[in-house]
Amino acid sequence: MRIVALSEVLPGEPVTNRDLAEKFGLHEQWLDSMTGNRSRYFCRLDTARDVPKSTGDLAYEAARKAMADAGVEPEDIEFLILTTASPDHLMPATVNLVADRLGINNIPTLQLTSGCAGALQGLFTAKALLASGYRQGLVIGADTCLKMWPSAKDSRQMKPAEMVNFALFGDGGGAAVVSADKDGPGLVVEHLFLRGIGLGRKPAQIVKWFGAEGAIGGEAMGEEDYKAIERHVPDIARQILDELVKTQAWELAEVEHVLTPQLNGVMTEKIREGLGVRPDQAVNCVAETGNNGNALPFIQLRRLMEKIKAGSGQKGRVLVATVESSKWIMAGMALRHA
Repeated sequence: MRIVALSEVLPGEPVTNRDLAEKFGLHEQWLDSMTGNRSRYFCRLDTARDVPKSTGDLAYEAARKAMADAGVEPEDIEFLILTTASPDHLMPATVNLVADRLGINNIPTLQLTSGCAGALQGLFTAKALLASGYRQGLVIGADTCLKMWPSAKDSRQMKPAEMVNFALFGDGGGAAVVSADKDGPGLVVEHLFLRGIGLGRKPAQIVKWFGAEGAIGGEAMGEEDYKAIERHVPDIARQILDELVKTQAWELAEVEHVLTPQLNGVMTEKIREGLGVRPDQAVNCVAETGNNGNALPFIQLRRLMEKIKAGSGQKGRVLVATVESSKWIMAGMALRHA
């Protein structure tokens, strides 16, 4: 499988730590030091008409941009995959609404409910479809926190489990056009694995469908065991990279680019240091974009490709590690710049 083109969509203007501090009564310095995220982006219903306002909007824009970059038309797409933790509706599936807007019809459409490993789950599925005989497809990752925004109640009374979504997370979309043809520019996928490792593990993150306004009896819209994430994600990231370099017979120190799990700026830096990944190898964006879930690896890869095109990044080998803590999923990918 070859990744032919990538895209990135961030809605509206960046929301800074000062903005969050003023809205939620938090301390700007605490947000800076505890999260390491300087900004993030949120969909809002009152933004300009051309600014994405939903998961579907983000997914559509990301798909449109990736297709334009690849120079493909709707009739060239043979399957469409959307990975998201925040679909616009339970039914119809957001992927089918996006397909309609793109002018795509008569092909398989798949929607995967997923979190931080979602981009690689989508690519894993795409790789299997390409191996079965399809020639070209589109994989999208998109997420929004829109359903988590309070409207009727005072945001300053939000529970910590609710506020963390605004400190760590953000909205965004990203997409990849993928091809079974390994010849041509882009990123060739040399190895990709995906495993659920949640047997006997408690979920470290739970997000309720009802969102901020649908709770009964004061029930929190979400729960997050940050200590469990902090404890386990670095070890799982190490396992992913160890497996990738062993499979590929690559030395980690000689790999040009490494994409590590990106919950927030502080943890990303700790993971990088713990893995022995040099700053010049690391491809990070979470401090600027927030953790936009399914979109984030696509955004990382797009920014890497932009650096390479601009001449400020090296061509060569790329390692990607993603960890989903909701019920524990690990995924890794080895790429080579074509």
